[in-house]
Amino acid sequence: MKSMTEVNEERVHEIFNKISVDYDKMNSIISFKQHDIWRAATMRKMGDLTGLTVLDLCCGTGDWTLDLARAVGDTGSVVGLDFSENMLAIAEQKMTMKKLINVNLIQGNAMDLPFADASFDVVTIGYGLRNTPDYLTVLREIFRVLRAGGRAVCIDTSQPTFPVYKQAFGLYFHNIMPLFGKVFAKSYDEYRWLQKSAREFPDAKKLKLLFEQACFSDVTYKLHGGGAVASHFARKSARPKSNIRIGK
Repeated sequence: MKSMTEVNEERVHEIFNKISVDYDKMNSIISFKQHDIWRAATMRKMGDLTGLTVLDLCCGTGDWTLDLARAVGDTGSVVGLDFSENMLAIAEQKMTMKKLINVNLIQGNAMDLPFADASFDVVTIGYGLRNTPDYLTVLREIFRVLRAGGRAVCIDTSQPTFPVYKQAFGLYFHNIMPLFGKVFAKSYDEYRWLQKSAREFPDAKKLKLLFEQACFSDVTYKLHGGGAVASHFARKSARPKSNIRIGK
């Protein structure tokens, strides 16, 4: 399943490299500083992560990576993966400043993860799935690198369903968000592209079905911001059905 018509990976790479310096500031502006609250709520629902091995996929500038590193503690470890070297450079600065030594940041592609099967206890992906060329391929890669019984957690934009709010949300993302990008980050075209990726991303119910299509079980989700954002939680069964074929 394609995330957007004719997604150009080189263009996406160029966009995130360009907006990297203003990325954190723009997230606060665009979400009215709610994105930190939504991530914290998601972390609480994930429970105790002490000692676990975690992959933070599409880690960007590393805010979720940092939270995860603190949560797993000295006995756990976190790998942050992103395809933008500029984003990773900022993430590296954050980890160094916080003196976190249980984090390894690497450049890579979510469509083809450079890890062996069953490498991680938990895989997270925050606001990155919608910018990949094929959602299902990424979810299957997440499934592959998870250990039996492991968990996948995704935070991303969704599609509000309440009348009036739905229209207001659409107006905000279509017109206001690119304008904010122009005013605060000199990046109108980039944020116009990002609003398009959010507009075309599946709603929470459809994304739940994609998780299930990728062979995940116990798939649930929690809506934030009136349905503008959703956190999905899924598990790789300890005993996969014998008739399920895992792979791309």
